[in-house]
Amino acid sequence: MSEFYQARLHRLVRWNQWTLVVVLLLILAGGIVRSSGSGMGCPDWPLCFGQVIPPLVESDLPANYQEIYAERGYADTRFNALKTWTEYLNRLLGALTGLMVLVQAVLAFLLVRSRSVSMASSASSGAGVSGSTAFWAALLALVLVLVQGGIGAWVVASHLQGSVVTLHLALAWVLMGVQVGLGVHLSGRPAQAWSIPRAEAWAMGFWLLLLLVQLFLGAGVREAVDAWTPVYATDVFEMRVLGAVYLAHKNLWMLIMLGGAWLAYRLWTQCPDGQARFWSLLAMASLTLQVMSGLWMVLGALPALPRTLHVLLGSLALVGALGWAFRVLALHRATRS
Repeated sequence: MSEFYQARLHRLVRWNQWTLVVVLLLILAGGIVRSSGSGMGCPDWPLCFGQVIPPLVESDLPANYQEIYAERGYADTRFNALKTWTEYLNRLLGALTGLMVLVQAVLAFLLVRSRSVSMASSASSGAGVSGSTAFWAALLALVLVLVQGGIGAWVVASHLQGSVVTLHLALAWVLMGVQVGLGVHLSGRPAQAWSIPRAEAWAMGFWLLLLLVQLFLGAGVREAVDAWTPVYATDVFEMRVLGAVYLAHKNLWMLIMLGGAWLAYRLWTQCPDGQARFWSLLAMASLTLQVMSGLWMVLGALPALPRTLHVLLGSLALVGALGWAFRVLALHRATRS
């Protein structure tokens, strides 16, 4: 491959990595918005209190702004500078994510063009990354960001309905998965092939499924907490009131930790690939820290900081698990070429 193509590939790899970081920061910002109760800090969308940049003090709003928003279905709207700017900065980070994903799609398109020129001017195309696959993955990420923006508006319009918030988070996880898959693809063909035993491949697939179930159970616990809090805000919170969804979420973690530890042990003793090992280490370290943040929440009656960390660490665990699975798949495919 030409140096021109390699330079564009390197640029796309770096941009993909930074975009994944920004997506994770967006998930962190969303967790801060939820744990701080700032979800309705901006009662309209895409503007915030009817302004591109929201005010810092209530006196900058119309004197009858509460009446205005009551007519729109937001009777409880009250300006709070901290909550408003927490939600507004979250939206700005979402806009930055969209811009970065757009640039990523452009870079992937340019990679396709440069590969075509390189192949046309060379007798042999050589080994390299499929630019077309990278482009379609980048385009999918762009579509997901656009849909995510629409769901963000739905979140506000629904007054933070739990199922809509969960859909918003789930789509962020899908976007994150596309970014990870694109990153693994851009890393190219593994230097060494490794064929994962069939039984372990099935075990990894089942483990990933359990991890996804655990994440959605966690979202269900959050919905239950949100539904419980306005009704019983003056009572002392106890986790047992959350019912079966909490019990399932609490007990499934042990199976996930044991299964992940076994799969990581098998990988590290059989496969020398450094990238696969890195992803497995990220997944297991994030899961361990997430369990610790969960214990902190239970013992501390749901303080805001561990709630935010719990969401971020769960997302990091999913990043590691998906990167691990994608890399193992690439290693397995390399045995057939």
